[in-house]
Amino acid sequence: KALDPFLTSLKSNNVVIEIMNDGTAPLSSVDIIATNTQTELASTSSSTTNVENVVILESNWDVGNINPKSSRYLTATVYVPGNLQQDTLRIPLSIQYYNAHGDLETISKIVDFYIRGLIELNMYDVEVIELSNTQMVVGELINEGNENALFGFVTIEPRGDSNIKTKTQFIDEIEIDSPVPFNIPLEFDGEPRYGEHDIKLTVRYKDSVRDETLYTHDATIFVKEPEKIQSDNSFMFIIPLIAAA
Repeated sequence: KALDPFLTSLKSNNVVIEIMNDGTAPLSSVDIIATNTQTELASTSSSTTNVENVVILESNWDVGNINPKSSRYLTATVYVPGNLQQDTLRIPLSIQYYNAHGDLETISKIVDFYIRGLIELNMYDVEVIELSNTQMVVGELINEGNENALFGFVTIEPRGDSNIKTKTQFIDEIEIDSPVPFNIPLEFDGEPRYGEHDIKLTVRYKDSVRDETLYTHDATIFVKEPEKIQSDNSFMFIIPLIAAA
């Protein structure tokens, strides 16, 4: 069985496969080969495996002996291309060994992996702008992977001596190759402090199997002091002058 049954497309994955002798006698000279059964067809006339669609850098393992009730581990590097995602990869293994009587045995096993899509977030253009007399922290997210991120939230937190309040905005789905903007109103703990603030932005999202992941981005923003409105006192002198006239 696979210790971690998940692979990620568009990446090289380091996989570990456990081979266990669950019997009462030792296995000797165990040799394992990852076979490509591209030409083997099941009764439904479909391929029994799709291992030909990935790249496996190691395909032969000289395991040696396996004692009863013990395990040995195989490691391999598997590259999954971008066109494979939300699919099951089936790797057939041909296992040869000598039993306790010295007879050569050959058995076949299949190790299954689930291929996740890749979610790769980047954040850019983080700054402060004013909208409707409210200062907002704005920015954009882009997903450079091949799977949409689900149930996205962006949270702003202060770093260092900043007194900006922690706030969260729901941004929903982060689709691939399409910038997703966010805007979070600025609030302060106590009196507003103008000038530079160090902040941390955290994006929380889920993938296709509903596992949650956090992406963080540190930034420095500049909060401007609102301009003071100067009143025009000339109008105040008009009324007395008219009255005097």
